[in-house]
Amino acid sequence: MNLSFSKLFYSLASMALLIALLYLGKSLFIPMAFAMIFAFILYPIVKWLQKKGFNQVLAIASPMVSVVVLILGVIVLFSSQIVKIASEYDNFLSKLRTTWESSLSYINNKIGIIPDLESKNLLDQVSNYFADSGFVIISDTIAFTSSFFSYLLLSLILTFLFLFYHAHLTRSLALVATEEKRKGFIQMLKNVQQVGQKYFTGMGLLILVLSLLNSIGLLVVGIDYPFFFGFLAGILAFIPYVGTIVGGLLPTLYAFVTYDSYWYPLGVIFVFWVVQFLEGNFLSPKIVGGHMHINALVSILSLIAGGMIWGLPGMILFLPMTAMLKVVFDYYENLKPVAALMGERPETSKENKLIAKLNKLFQK
Repeated sequence: MNLSFSKLFYSLASMALLIALLYLGKSLFIPMAFAMIFAFILYPIVKWLQKKGFNQVLAIASPMVSVVVLILGVIVLFSSQIVKIASEYDNFLSKLRTTWESSLSYINNKIGIIPDLESKNLLDQVSNYFADSGFVIISDTIAFTSSFFSYLLLSLILTFLFLFYHAHLTRSLALVATEEKRKGFIQMLKNVQQVGQKYFTGMGLLILVLSLLNSIGLLVVGIDYPFFFGFLAGILAFIPYVGTIVGGLLPTLYAFVTYDSYWYPLGVIFVFWVVQFLEGNFLSPKIVGGHMHINALVSILSLIAGGMIWGLPGMILFLPMTAMLKVVFDYYENLKPVAALMGERPETSKENKLIAKLNKLFQK
């Protein structure tokens, strides 16, 4: 085996340049990535409408308007709930202070190895922090809202252009390959489109199911704003691993501070445990499973890299983008080892026998 330091250097330099380019140009690349995903999802609908006699502009505009109306409806629903929760901010802060003071008293009385904690000073610091953070939360919310709508508007414009010029873009990209390999290259582009489309449509259906299950469970427990917390947790599930934890932590903290009984936060924890059990073992494998074909290690690394480079949008986009990148790597001989490294672990003969037995068991 020979190691070429020049090739290694060029590879590492190219990777560093790509990361720097993605980071510095994220204001353009983030809406472009979302627009590409939206175009992948809407393309079958646009194609079907064109077959039904719609002209190209109307076939593109009709599903896009439906998506915009749906997004605005969700925003209006969430905004009204956020306003109601914000009106209880002072009451929430007062109960949080009481909980903090009682926790400090318990630590001082029960745990002797810890020196006496100055609860009053700590309480004053926490109170000042929450009082000062109110303005920070408002400013951050305004900044996030303005960024969200600017990204959304640019993404919608780019989505329309991607769909309008999809035939021209496909022909132009096909010219990259030689004539004898052009058919396979076009098939690769179709496979990339299908991976993105199936993942996001599957995730959309999964989020809807999880949101309804979360909301019904919180409603049964008796938590205020059950549909807000339920749908918020469902939407956060779009962020793998981290979103599920945050989505369950928010209503648990709210129940812990708001209600006097500890049965409410325990009930919230139980609801989310049941929902996550159903999601991990039944819902996700049936709805989303089988479309990504990348292992858990690569999934976590793509999640971390996405958060470091693009923030929250990167945590949403980098996982499906990695799966689409694997499809591209599978079509090139020199990159097939990288694709194999990114792929799922092959099943052993013992695992195959076990899966066969389980299939027979559930078929009975």
